[in-house]
Amino acid sequence: MFSTLIDAAVNTNLVLVQVTHPGVEEWLKRLGLFVGSSVIRHNKEFRYHPVRVRGSKGDVIIPAGLAAKIYVYLDSDEKIPLPEMKKKDKGHIELFNKGGRHIRSFLDKVGVREGEEIIFLRSLPHMDYVTLVDKTERTRLSEGEAARIWGECGAADTDKEMQFYFARQNSPFEVKEIMGSPKVCDHLKTHGVFPGVMLRLESIEQTQVLHLPRSEPVTISSPGGLRLYLSPEQAEAVIVRNDMEEHPPPEK
Repeated sequence: MFSTLIDAAVNTNLVLVQVTHPGVEEWLKRLGLFVGSSVIRHNKEFRYHPVRVRGSKGDVIIPAGLAAKIYVYLDSDEKIPLPEMKKKDKGHIELFNKGGRHIRSFLDKVGVREGEEIIFLRSLPHMDYVTLVDKTERTRLSEGEAARIWGECGAADTDKEMQFYFARQNSPFEVKEIMGSPKVCDHLKTHGVFPGVMLRLESIEQTQVLHLPRSEPVTISSPGGLRLYLSPEQAEAVIVRNDMEEHPPPEK
């Protein structure tokens, strides 16, 4: 019986039968997955977090949604999603899963170039950035949202532009740019955050409600161990069958 990947059984061997979207098909081929390849769909236990990496210009924070779309070639020539890197792993960013233009724009702004070596430092815990907006409204931003806000910190000992994630507590921070898609910009506007606004970080607290991505990713892995995070739209374009239905176990 055939089904789309989004409806397929979890923790079961699946075989790729068809990919109905040319862009998704081409992306999977570049990762070594073709019609006839085997994959396993994982359940929701696989969560991912924002990550901190070091490039030639220093440390940067990459939000979870972006990190899951970035693939890295390790020095060992292994190819893995960025969130799967381990502490002190080194590699080169070479491949994106959707959103290439926005990902490149983000990386260019924070000073990480495609193909440049990065060092993985760690995954980040989910925290809330309690922030005063234009001296009037108070809001709570996730660490991933703080990483997408680019601006200038008015602390006495720094005048450089940076991610709001690195802003000094109780120092004025002028928003210069929101690094993300129009949907990301619209979402942050609901917090009152957009270019020209002045922010002031008051405190960083344990997240009260987990900031989940707007859509739950569909996680699969190949026999070689490559783990991929697909959006629901991508998963809908992948037709699979249960491998056990084609090759039932021998009768006892």
